Amino acid sequence: MAGLPARITPTVRPMIVSAARRTADARSGEDPAIVTNARVKEFHRYWLTRRGERRFPAKSDIEPTDIPHLLSGIVLLDVHAEPLDFEYRLIGDTIVTRLGNLKGKRVREAALINVSSSAYKNYCRVIETGVPQFLEGVAVSAYREGRPVLMSRVHCPLSSDGRTIDKIISYLAFLDS
Repeated sequence: MAGLPARITPTVRPMIVSAARRTADARSGEDPAIVTNARVKEFHRYWLTRRGERRFPAKSDIEPTDIPHLLSGIVLLDVHAEPLDFEYRLIGDTIVTRLGNLKGKRVREAALINVSSSAYKNYCRVIETGVPQFLEGVAVSAYREGRPVLMSRVHCPLSSDGRTIDKIISYLAFLDS
């Protein structure tokens, strides 16, 4: 795979290539059918319910007691405008265990790097389109180099004022466990 980042070591490269072959049909985009994981789909339905007739729900609309079984897979990011970047604010325990604790870090410095596209690009797509973005495929963590993972995820916009996306909430499920 010629496009793999330079920080992917020769030891890790075969694992990523093997995982990528298993997910040759890995896709990303706005279509919920991209993901197969039931919990990712459940989180998206929950976001839709909390949104109601509005374009975006607010962070205050998300009630953790509604979805306690999903909390360990949630990531909450703050959106920073100039330059556009995203800061990890809350990271569920399952994600911390598998990928490391990125809380307080900016995505540009500590992003998940996807074989097909970067986390940064996926978050930007949420800002550009204003709609959830789905992905299923292989990723490696810049924080924990050498551990490619097969995951399913959705990134959903949140807005305090109903117009400007100021947060992104995501749900990640690991498919290789």
